[in-house]
Amino acid sequence: MLAEALFEVLDEIHQQSVVLSSQPSVSSIGSTPAPKEVVECMPVKIYTKPHKNQSEESAQCYICLVEYEERDLMRILPCHHEFHRTCIDKWLKEFHRVCPLCRGDVCRSDL
Repeated sequence: MLAEALFEVLDEIHQQSVVLSSQPSVSSIGSTPAPKEVVECMPVKIYTKPHKNQSEESAQCYICLVEYEERDLMRILPCHHEFHRTCIDKWLKEFHRVCPLCRGDVCRSDL
């Protein structure tokens, strides 16, 4: 009985992987760097820490995992996620054209 259940689960996993492999992969799109012109057109802002009376967790860059400091330069992606400008520029220009958080393609105009 246990063996039958195990085979059913394995069969279901196999069927799902076949369906997923037939769909276009986000990772294949994301593994292409973004054009430098696209990255340079994205807005930049200067980080300011929230007031002490506002309850907000320490914000950090999800690429380098360092907390933002006052006056850090931040790049804002079309999906509205923000990162250190140097971190996200390297990520987008050299490795991936997708947001590290939501995997949205920064080259698509419908974001």
